[in-house]
Amino acid sequence: MFFLFLILLSCIPLCIGITILVLFKNNNLSKIIFMFLLLSSFWQLDVAFLYSSTIFKEETIEIFFKLFRFGSIMIPPTIFYVAYIIVHEMLANDLKKKWRFLINRTTVLLFYVMALVVYISGWSNKGVSGLEAIHNGSTIYYFPVYGELSWLFHSNILLFVLSMILCFLISLQVKDKSMRSFLVYFNIFAFTAYAIGTLNMFPATRLYPSSIAILLFAISLLILSSRMYLEIVNKMNMKLSEQKNFLFQVIDLNPNYIYAQDENGRYTLVNQSYAQLMGMKIQDMIGKTDDDIQLDTCVIRQNVDQKKIILKHTEKLFIKEEIVTAKSRDAIWLQTVQVPININDSSGSLAVSMDITDRKQHENEIMFQANHDILTGLPNRRMFNEDLTNFLEKAKMENSKNAIMFIDLDRFKYINDTLGHDVGDLLLIEVTKRLENILKNRHSGAKIYRLGGDEFTIILPHHNEEASETFAKELLEQFKNGFWLDGSDYIITPSIGISIFPTDGDDANTLIKHADIAMYHVKERGKNDFQLFTHEMHQKLYRKMMIEKQLRSALDNEEFELYYQPIIDLNNNEIVGMESLIRWNNETLGQVPPDEFISIAEETGMIIPIGHWVLNTAIEQNARWQKAGYKPLTVSVNVSVRQLLEPTFLVKVKNAIEKYGLPASYIVLEITESIAMYAEVMVEKLDELKALGISLSMDDFGTGYSSFSYLTKYPLDSLKIDNSFVISMSQDAENKAIVKTIIAIAKQLDLKVIAEGVEGVEEYNFLAANCCDFAQGYGISRPLPATDFEDKWLTRSELHLKPVKNEG
Repeated sequence: MFFLFLILLSCIPLCIGITILVLFKNNNLSKIIFMFLLLSSFWQLDVAFLYSSTIFKEETIEIFFKLFRFGSIMIPPTIFYVAYIIVHEMLANDLKKKWRFLINRTTVLLFYVMALVVYISGWSNKGVSGLEAIHNGSTIYYFPVYGELSWLFHSNILLFVLSMILCFLISLQVKDKSMRSFLVYFNIFAFTAYAIGTLNMFPATRLYPSSIAILLFAISLLILSSRMYLEIVNKMNMKLSEQKNFLFQVIDLNPNYIYAQDENGRYTLVNQSYAQLMGMKIQDMIGKTDDDIQLDTCVIRQNVDQKKIILKHTEKLFIKEEIVTAKSRDAIWLQTVQVPININDSSGSLAVSMDITDRKQHENEIMFQANHDILTGLPNRRMFNEDLTNFLEKAKMENSKNAIMFIDLDRFKYINDTLGHDVGDLLLIEVTKRLENILKNRHSGAKIYRLGGDEFTIILPHHNEEASETFAKELLEQFKNGFWLDGSDYIITPSIGISIFPTDGDDANTLIKHADIAMYHVKERGKNDFQLFTHEMHQKLYRKMMIEKQLRSALDNEEFELYYQPIIDLNNNEIVGMESLIRWNNETLGQVPPDEFISIAEETGMIIPIGHWVLNTAIEQNARWQKAGYKPLTVSVNVSVRQLLEPTFLVKVKNAIEKYGLPASYIVLEITESIAMYAEVMVEKLDELKALGISLSMDDFGTGYSSFSYLTKYPLDSLKIDNSFVISMSQDAENKAIVKTIIAIAKQLDLKVIAEGVEGVEEYNFLAANCCDFAQGYGISRPLPATDFEDKWLTRSELHLKPVKNEG
């Protein structure tokens, strides 16, 4: 029974060691102390087997004794290992350096090797020669008989003393007060207990001291560890209390609104900012719900619904915006992050809200500006596209006819450019008021939009063709009276295009496009009117689009050809020059008249590469004819304003002259009166062209923007009378007078005069009689391809007109 008692006793250090491991979360020191207590348990097992004579044979007892001697022998180096842990984990850096030369991994290993030698020696007869049975009344126990190497075991005791001294000295240098106290007492109790345990060496003690020693080991360490653990817990509680107070200070000082609610919506935490917002004290809000503190029941219902959703989530939920009613009864917009929490098996939520009222108002303002025109306050293009899409979806369900109306103000650009943007803005505001009035008074279901500039659109629900025409007439009536602005009366008119759903299209893009086409048709027809879309307009637009598409590849496909029309000197009937005229033959479109594609080339910018090709081709052809020995003639090339404004135009002209070797005096560039819009820039550009030796002619004079005063500014060589005056001279005396006047003015300015559009002998003779210098037209010759022109004109020097119109 005593054997079993000793076995149970040996379990006490092991259990306490495990407890210390749990308490201190397996840090290195707790692991070493556990090892120390485990070795103590082995020491007690060693003694327990010496009392097992009634259970085991002597040989078996001797084996277990020698085996478990490992515990008592390994305690000294383990104490030294404690010193090593203290040095490397608890001392300041300067103290570490001080002790490192003595207490390091090598010395720890050396101490363990020495102890292991002592343990191994015990397995030999020279270490432990045997066991001696001692009778103590009815109790028999065995006592070890040491051999010649017993001094090794005694040296291990000295090793323990040395380890304890070093460990004690090092423990005194630990900075942490509670840890230092623990280590010092640990050293004292360990030394005392081991000293008691060494009394086992005397048979008279009956091996009882070791039991006292391990109990002292275990109980002292349990007391010390519990005391230290309590100190740690108290410190942690103190820190938690400090952190809690600090946290509440942070929460109260935070300008955001922080609060927590339980699953029933009762407030369990409220910061100062939120309490002030609600006009209450913090303690008065705790335990209350939104029903108790909110004034707006709609807000309560909305927020409660949101919080029910939050409680169903297990992760953070971001609420973009919510509303609370403040003490001032103002609606406050909040942006809130709420986190579901569980406390004591009950659910709730923690929330942090930021006041976004200013931002919300700013966003609403930005949204309004994004969807409305700033000047007039009308919905803008973006809103129009969105509304139209929704409107058409509704119209499809109702199966109703509806109208889209495009309005463009005639002559607005002229007023805006000449009188300034301020007057233009005032005019747009007044136009908006009239449009809104007619909708408000007669067509409340309609909605008006400003797309930009002077463009407006109107959506007319439940309007067929007839109703749309009626509305358009009413709208035109609104513009019959002028607009009184800053003491002046301004007349402006609208051009209106109308498309009908679903007749003219069943989607927004198609209806917008068709209304736009109808509006431009009004512009071309004379403005101040309205027009319903027709498919003929669409065909016209399609033709224009096809021309634009094919025009982009015409140069690469070599689809252009130059024709030449002769220019005759009216004084001697000799050919003196020719005008180069472009012709376009496209595989898809066939022959496309210049009047049809030149304007599109101007709009798209294709006129620049096409004009460059015309210039190079005309110069190259003329140079080839002169090199072939034909009579030198001038070649006239039409140049658009867009070409002249192109920065590299002058360089291109120079390069063409140099490349083909044609003297510049045989080149005439024909410009139009539209250059008057760029007078200052053009004068400089024309002077540079004149410096090259090129002649300049004003084409189609009398029909454009220019006045006679501009003729003195431009470095011109000749004027070309527009064919509209020349063709109808025989039937219109007024045109004759205009032609005579242009000739007279040109002579006064020392300019040559060229008349185009000569179709018969009568016009030819009239021009010659009135001192016109040159003539060209169908009466002389139609424009001819280069080969035909060479055959017909370059081999003759004199012209004899037949009295037959349109010879050629």
